[in-house]
Amino acid sequence: MANGRWRWGGRDAARWLSRVGLVLLRVGLATLCFAAPLVAGSSQGTRSADVPGETQPSFFGLTVNDFTNVKPLLAFGTTRSWDAYPGLDWAEANPISGRFRFGSLNRFIAINQARGAEMIYTFGRTPQWTSAQPNAPGPYGPGQCAPPDLAAWDEYVTAVVTRAAGRIHYWELWNEPNFVQFYCGDIATMVTMARHAYEIIKRIDPTAQVLSPATAGPAGPAWLKSFLAGGGDSAVDIIAFHGYAANDEEVNALVNSYRALAGTAAGRSLPLWDTEGSWGETAIGDDAHRAAFMAKFYALQWSLGVERVVWYAYDNKPTWGRLMVDATSLNAAGIAYRETYRWIVGATLAQPCSADRHGTWRCSLTRPGGYQAEIVWNSTRNIGRDAVPSSMVEYRDLAGDSHTIANGVVPVGNSPILIETGLPSN
Repeated sequence: MANGRWRWGGRDAARWLSRVGLVLLRVGLATLCFAAPLVAGSSQGTRSADVPGETQPSFFGLTVNDFTNVKPLLAFGTTRSWDAYPGLDWAEANPISGRFRFGSLNRFIAINQARGAEMIYTFGRTPQWTSAQPNAPGPYGPGQCAPPDLAAWDEYVTAVVTRAAGRIHYWELWNEPNFVQFYCGDIATMVTMARHAYEIIKRIDPTAQVLSPATAGPAGPAWLKSFLAGGGDSAVDIIAFHGYAANDEEVNALVNSYRALAGTAAGRSLPLWDTEGSWGETAIGDDAHRAAFMAKFYALQWSLGVERVVWYAYDNKPTWGRLMVDATSLNAAGIAYRETYRWIVGATLAQPCSADRHGTWRCSLTRPGGYQAEIVWNSTRNIGRDAVPSSMVEYRDLAGDSHTIANGVVPVGNSPILIETGLPSN
């Protein structure tokens, strides 16, 4: 949600608003009016994409806040500009009318091109000089939540897309507009802004893709549904959402609510991207629970056909998904990210994730050469001895250790493991 960014220092309002948002998320997510119920023993709520194919590195995304100084120890194929600093957002890059400062944007692009990461640029944070409500309070500064003068909006979109065309291919229309701290205008105005931006972006770079405003929390799907129905569906190529969840399998209901929208927007079936997500400020337990959450978070969204998942954030506060201990080491969740990346990238989803009547989840995957594997866990209880097919010879844990399977059984519990046939034959 980006409200918890540590560099805000003493902005208590931002921290308070972020707590409110996630309290609502915890309370309301289970009753999302769009969500299908999740039933143990079936794959309901976990249907995969039509033909997933081999998973690309771009599926694994990572927000790096201090992008100029922090060098991540993890591989990722997608990153996002929101809350990366310094100087990337509109209020910083366009401090007065007609003046643009794109030095930080150029560095952001160069650094991530060198990493091989594709970039999402997210619009938001209206400069006070063009704000419709210049004194409106917000976590980033006065007036930044309000809609801009449309001419100023057009001018900035034109300038930033012209500067980055051919290097940034993905443009996200706004950050969490259903939260008043990020957008305090109405949906009709956002639709108008989206249509203007879409026309400008496509004129400058016809190959570019435009992401919907990315909503979050229990009210996110309803806001986005109204935006699309109000004419926004003609101004987006990809449906974006923020996948904050209070517990592991809760992500199924969340994703399903957005999948319904992605499947009906403008009569098209649009790709679905989670452009910001983690456990947020939710207290989900110790290091082992956070590591387990990480693996399930990616595995379940992979199964549901979400095409990209951008974790928030590598170097933020511990409560906002932090994956690093320091410049030279990862915490348990960071190590789990690394291992889950190794499990999934280059693999093909053979069977979507589903839970049996005992609550044990299995996600089947394959690789060339006859390799077969399953990601397995049970969030509700430890199963001391769970039988596996005789073809499975070893299992890997989230710490990166490999274990020989003895007597055809493996220990299954809250922490996912990868049971596998071993290395594929040549």
